[in-house]
Amino acid sequence: MIFLLAVLAAVVGAVLGYVVTATVAVAIAGLFGMSDFEGGRGMFGAFVAGPVGGLAAMVSSAWIALRIGYGPAPLATTLARVGAVIASIALLVTAAILVRLHTLDVYTNTLPPTLEFEIRVPEAMAVPDPSALRVELHTDKNIGEGQLFDDWSPTGDGHRAIRGSVPLAFKTWSRLLVVPFPDQPTRLFKLPLSRDPSSTATASEWQRATFVDVAGEQQPRSAPADDPVEIRYRVRRADED
Repeated sequence: MIFLLAVLAAVVGAVLGYVVTATVAVAIAGLFGMSDFEGGRGMFGAFVAGPVGGLAAMVSSAWIALRIGYGPAPLATTLARVGAVIASIALLVTAAILVRLHTLDVYTNTLPPTLEFEIRVPEAMAVPDPSALRVELHTDKNIGEGQLFDDWSPTGDGHRAIRGSVPLAFKTWSRLLVVPFPDQPTRLFKLPLSRDPSSTATASEWQRATFVDVAGEQQPRSAPADDPVEIRYRVRRADED
């Protein structure tokens, strides 16, 4: 219990020491004529004086709390206890940073993964020119515009397909690939991907649309089981290739 109170005292001391030292440093720097061009005095207080004062106050607060709690102790014992308090705070801060990075919806230390997809239709079906086909990825965070490659090409099995890709810019469980054909219902393909998907070595199985959005209807409805438009896809990550 005493150790936990010492950790708490050190944290509070660090915060108060930082704020007080930074504030006083800015005022003193102004009295001594330090320029405040582009916030120079503020940066001096925030990044130089403040951290020094915060560290000193943290160590002092930990020492005082341990002294009150345990009473007088040999210097080596006191230093070991203070070091343990500081190490505990460092571990807590590191854990908090890692948890925060893991729960962020954006990619901060790597490029976002890419969804590479193919759209397949029967050869007898009329297809739009690629310039008229606007494929989008809809999530609860954003709408990403897909890029199509080349043109419709025969697949040798009575179909033709076109390739494309779209970045998975956000970490989320909710993803719909939206494929609108002119003068037809818009196909909505639900992608069963994890929140932060890994690379997949091969493409998925061909899948039909989950929903169709018919013009004039208020809500999308389930796609027919024999809908002729299919997709398959894979995830590619720049750091896993």
